[in-house]
Amino acid sequence: MAIGDAILDELEEKEFSKIKVFDVIRRAKVSRMSFYRYYENLYDALCDYLNIIVNGYMIEGGEVDDPGVFMRLDHIEFSLNYFDRYARYFLTLNSHGLYAILIDAVNEYMMKNILPQKKLHMYELYAYAGGLLNSFLKWEENGKKESARNVAEMIYRLYKQEA
Repeated sequence: MAIGDAILDELEEKEFSKIKVFDVIRRAKVSRMSFYRYYENLYDALCDYLNIIVNGYMIEGGEVDDPGVFMRLDHIEFSLNYFDRYARYFLTLNSHGLYAILIDAVNEYMMKNILPQKKLHMYELYAYAGGLLNSFLKWEENGKKESARNVAEMIYRLYKQEA
């Protein structure tokens, strides 16, 4: 997390392409050897940071025990509130044109954890995951004028599953 936070700090000052591993390890107070033990590059470190966020999401949201919760209204609201804790990460990556890290991770998560458990087509999951991510980003960018519950209700109406 220290490395991820250091990259975010650097992104607040410069473009991603201008950030050097040296800058990150100095800011994170880790050795070069430690960095390269886990990552080949800064992109990998940002992906790992997101994996840590997603793992916490799965545990706190109950998806580890019941993957079927993901399209429920209360879980959509939970998702917005959970990811709000990491808004800096999401908004910073998005503003630096690194949306691909976010959507790739969301798609991978859905295909690996949800698709095998649900009777949905993969394109339904892609639409849901992309819609949730985009709605979250726009909600954050617009200053969260609506409550998480209100946004969750809008998303739920679009994607609710009929029995």
